[in-house]
Amino acid sequence: MKKTGKILFIPYDLRFPTLSRIRERMWNREDPRIFTPRVFGAGWTVNFATLKDRSTPGFVIAIALFALIYLNGLRNIKKSIDRRRGRL
Repeated sequence: MKKTGKILFIPYDLRFPTLSRIRERMWNREDPRIFTPRVFGAGWTVNFATLKDRSTPGFVIAIALFALIYLNGLRNIKKSIDRRRGRL
């Protein structure tokens, strides 16, 4: 199986993420696309540098949503840990 490609027009990349690939996909002013292939997995990610250059309000909204999603994930991890500790 190939490690990169497309399935039904959806890009995927199953290689181990590197800092250079993260920067290339998430903060690349030279790439005109706002949505680039994900660093790892299937789908797309946001090229924040291009978004910032094109739309400051869009950039602020994207960062706020990204922060909310990240913090919600941390909250769910904490709940899971607390539940496991309660069972022990």
